[in-house]
Amino acid sequence: MGIIQNELDDTTRVWDSHVIRPSKNDRVPSGRPRVMYMFPELHRTDDCISPVERADLQLCQRSCTFRPTVPCDTDIYNICNFLMVESQLDFPTDAYQALDLYLHLRNEIRSTL
Repeated sequence: MGIIQNELDDTTRVWDSHVIRPSKNDRVPSGRPRVMYMFPELHRTDDCISPVERADLQLCQRSCTFRPTVPCDTDIYNICNFLMVESQLDFPTDAYQALDLYLHLRNEIRSTL
């Protein structure tokens, strides 16, 4: 899950750093998305942030399901860890390695069934 989050964070950084070109429509703001979000007054737009009561925030937090430490069924996780040790495989560092590892582990598990 961390690799997916890293990919999403990278995408966000790239998106936030690009420049939205000016439009013929003068009511459409242009600039860098992150700057436009942080300083709406510079682009003649409104800040649409709404304050939230602490009680509402706590209610939302109690209603959320947070990501577990084990990203799947515990038994499958343990089998995958065992197979990785047995095959001397390391945890992936990018999405491509993660996909390769997933396919390898999937084939190993399927071949033993």
